[in-house]
Amino acid sequence: MRRIFLLILAYFLLAGCASRPDLVRLYENASDDPNQPPVIVTHGLAGSTLVDAKTGKEFWPGGLKSLAFSNYSSLARMSDEDREGEGLVPGTLTYDVGGVDFYGELLRTLETVGRFERGVPGTKVGHERRRYYVFVYDWRRDNVETVRKLHALIEQIRRDYDDPTLKVDIIAHSNGGQVANYYLRYGPTDVLDGSGAFTPWTEGDARIRRLVMLGTPSLGALTSLERMIYGMRVGLRTVPAEVMSTFVTPYQSLPHPLVKAVLDGRGRPVDIDLYDPALWKRERWGIFAPEVEQRVRESVPTPAEGQQAVDSLEARFTRNLRRAERLQWALTAPVPPNHVQIAVFGGDCEPTPGHAVRVQEAQGTRLIFRPSQVTAGHDNANGGRGLPRVIDYERLMLEPGDGLVTRSSQVARRPLDVAADDDRFHPLPPEQTFFLCESHGRLTHNPYFQNNLLYFLLAR
Repeated sequence: MRRIFLLILAYFLLAGCASRPDLVRLYENASDDPNQPPVIVTHGLAGSTLVDAKTGKEFWPGGLKSLAFSNYSSLARMSDEDREGEGLVPGTLTYDVGGVDFYGELLRTLETVGRFERGVPGTKVGHERRRYYVFVYDWRRDNVETVRKLHALIEQIRRDYDDPTLKVDIIAHSNGGQVANYYLRYGPTDVLDGSGAFTPWTEGDARIRRLVMLGTPSLGALTSLERMIYGMRVGLRTVPAEVMSTFVTPYQSLPHPLVKAVLDGRGRPVDIDLYDPALWKRERWGIFAPEVEQRVRESVPTPAEGQQAVDSLEARFTRNLRRAERLQWALTAPVPPNHVQIAVFGGDCEPTPGHAVRVQEAQGTRLIFRPSQVTAGHDNANGGRGLPRVIDYERLMLEPGDGLVTRSSQVARRPLDVAADDDRFHPLPPEQTFFLCESHGRLTHNPYFQNNLLYFLLAR
């Protein structure tokens, strides 16, 4: 009976802990400030729909049929040729993919609890000034292109408010946080071409009051490396490496050059440069893998066109990789003093890939990203030498995170072998951090995130 009583008591205690915060009651006296700055909500990779600009046909995510059967090869068509799928533009936020609500609940909370009204750029704002704006962008393209569009939106909002000194608050999920980080540092200027020093922008805090970075890979994500080599899983299908390589964003969220992301079979850091195209070609990773190259050649009618397609893909790969390296250094360069208040939110309860292990096999080297791949036969590779079983690969390869981005990347924790006085490492200083037991895709949906978000935004 005593054991039953304790179980019942534990049940009620846990039930009490699991109750949701009453957001309406909590913020009913903080949601009527007429001078509340406008809020911009923006997304990460795959966070907006992609539709044909002429027909309105949705190519991403495209419904259950696409999730079940498509490899999304049409998304790779980013030339100027006029054929179906070429003229893709961002449509709306991706509210639901496979039953997962990414952004809908967050917007409803801003409206019902924060009493924000959705704003339309280009529409004058009257006396009722509480507005939020949704900033969607083509997540396949270069982040600097996205930064310039964010700058244009902020300037338009200032005109709509008839206030040239207006500041905004930004809620940025995942890659959106990288975009906001760059904008705060460099504004709409492209500092990625060339090899010189980065010239900072001094107007960031004249346009941004508070910045929320949610699940942002501030030091990159190993999952981006995995996706560029093996493709990205979507529903029941995989977006293949040759398609992923035409997106610029995955390059720009690779692990920071200061992060030792690749280990050998005994857990020792491997001294390799992930931003060196020659390494990828030598190791036959991603688009340089024979099976990937074959698919690229077979995607066009003639051998001559096939070679041209391969050459074009490799040239684009090299340029994107070099710019991505510059971006990572730019995002940790010295940042000018500013008064922007920054909050970092994220998840830290899911085992998240933090290190890849390089193994030697008969056909060459191979990177593995999951401990389950070790037990699936890689420990017998290389003529029986392979990976030693005595090593705890779960602990070696996985870190606390949200399933896609590690906690150490979200907070831009200084890598262990980087000296405290290393002038190359200056991440944005957050005013506060808050972590949840939530996955990357559902962070915006979490009521405890929304509670702390509203407190951060609405506090006087």
